[in-house]
Amino acid sequence: QQLSEDCNFWTIFSASLGLATLPDQPWNQLKQFNSLLTDLRLGSVDQAQLSGILEATVEVAIRKLRGQYPTPIELARLLVQLCMRNTAEDRILDPCCGSGTIVRAALEQKLNSNIAPNNVSASVFAGDQDPQAIQIATFALTKPSMMHMPLRLFQQDAFTLQPETQIDFRNPSNGTLFTEELGQFDAITSNLPFVAQAGRKQYGNAIQQVTESFGEDSPGLPGRADVAAYLPFSLRPLLKENGRLGIIITNAWLGTAWGDAFFNLLSKNYNLKSVITSGAGRWFQNSEVVTNILIMEKKEDPTQPSESTNFIVLTRPLEEMADNDAVEIAAAQIELAQTQNDTMTIRPVSPENMVRFRQYGLGGNAQFVNCDWVLDLPLVPLKSLFTIKRGERRGLNALFYPTGDHGIEREYIRPLAKSPSDFKCLLGSAGKEAFCCDRTEEVLEALGHSGALNWIARFNTEENVGKLGRNNTLWYQMDADTVSELVMSIAYGDRLFVARLDPPAFVDQRLIRLDQNEGVDIELCHALLNSTIGMFIIEGLGFGRGLGALDLNKDRIESYLHVLSPEGLEEDQITRIKDAFNPLTAREILGVADELEQVDRQNFDDVIIDVFNLSLLRNQLYDNLRSLVEIRLTANM
Repeated sequence: QQLSEDCNFWTIFSASLGLATLPDQPWNQLKQFNSLLTDLRLGSVDQAQLSGILEATVEVAIRKLRGQYPTPIELARLLVQLCMRNTAEDRILDPCCGSGTIVRAALEQKLNSNIAPNNVSASVFAGDQDPQAIQIATFALTKPSMMHMPLRLFQQDAFTLQPETQIDFRNPSNGTLFTEELGQFDAITSNLPFVAQAGRKQYGNAIQQVTESFGEDSPGLPGRADVAAYLPFSLRPLLKENGRLGIIITNAWLGTAWGDAFFNLLSKNYNLKSVITSGAGRWFQNSEVVTNILIMEKKEDPTQPSESTNFIVLTRPLEEMADNDAVEIAAAQIELAQTQNDTMTIRPVSPENMVRFRQYGLGGNAQFVNCDWVLDLPLVPLKSLFTIKRGERRGLNALFYPTGDHGIEREYIRPLAKSPSDFKCLLGSAGKEAFCCDRTEEVLEALGHSGALNWIARFNTEENVGKLGRNNTLWYQMDADTVSELVMSIAYGDRLFVARLDPPAFVDQRLIRLDQNEGVDIELCHALLNSTIGMFIIEGLGFGRGLGALDLNKDRIESYLHVLSPEGLEEDQITRIKDAFNPLTAREILGVADELEQVDRQNFDDVIIDVFNLSLLRNQLYDNLRSLVEIRLTANM
């Protein structure tokens, strides 16, 4: 108690189990720590240092489970500026405060606006389920002008918060307990936890409660949805009418099935005002997670029409928003949806157009660039032309994908396409080999095929036989008829392409097989898929991961991917497309930036635009694709 009276750190020095019986050594260490605190001006401690303390004191594995990744202070200030519209009067809450960066930004904005410290103390709230985070957040909120005023910090799971929740606080001087009803807030801002799937189990009850709140007629969120996707709906009762919610969330919602459901539910509960991403490197350098800021306002009536959403790309690094003036200017541009300089791009999208884009799976990532021209294209679903399947997953690659001088008879070897890096050209043969044998060992022995027998014997262990065994299939058997001619990637890098295999080959699980339906002109479809229009649609369908890869999957491709319709083209038009495409198949596949500089590529796209009688300008198309790919690739910076 004396420590708290001297230093105003009740959340740190409050009574804990066993504290009264501490041995001399840890007690002396605590007193030394107290001496350090009395010598420091904690209000001036850099937020990055406080965030570093949280990272250093919590194991990496635990932080991944809890989703604890401290927020850069520049991002926190921008988030607060966008959500706290009345600095003097707004009550603001960060329910997942971590090291306190966002709530510190809110507190400093109020103090810098000459709001009375007692009013600041009463209007800025922060909570977290982690006691260590609350202790470090206390450091973040320490200001000389607020000494001996209660900080509204509390330890509680964000999913359990309701307006009527009673929160216990302590007088910082004497530890006297007092209780306040949480109430409703004008603004809620938070860096939502990026919880790994391994940490999802602890939130099972909370997820179930949120799901039940959607109602029986709502499909809710898919099982793979991030835990953070449930929080905006759990926090909704805490917002006043037209209250503003600002969250930092993984960008996976832009290109996943759970993201589609998340958007649909958001549209019923909120007006999604802004979606903000970085075009100058990812914001969290201590994590491979790529994030967006979502700014939304609470709807009182789910049937209320939605407003337009602004998709915003910040084109300058966060470091250039280090001072408050820069943050205020950026926030004003976002709020007014008007750019005054080259620090950002802003694209408004009407709810009517959003509905149309989402039919093509392009309601997320693609919207950061001007792509309204897509809505005028003659498109058909890819699944109307091809059967779309994931590549082969047999297990034990060492057995099924032999390398080196394996000695297996050639009749048991088939060509194999294993990864996107295997493809140097749009048309070519598979560069690796697959072992494919449906004969029993007795038959192989009778035939004298010792190469295959010896190869099988190398892997004939009880574990392998048990793991690889299938009904009516030899444990070492891989079907010979699962070969494909066209393949796509599920993790594109700087090259966007659909490859054609000649001859058809086995395809590994890291690739997607496109098996043409009867009567489909595969040469024509190969060309259409590799047009720059096709490349743009592929890019817009996914989202960028932390190392710059485009995240796609078989289900999303099958559900949404569209291609220029080959139906109704005249023979001479088909010939023009194929002739213009052929030079591209004979050379190396280039990264998008270099690819769009090639004369044969430009000639090919000019033919596509002419044959389909499109009003689209080639340069506009190229600028859009370049920008979209650059946003993704800069996440690896």
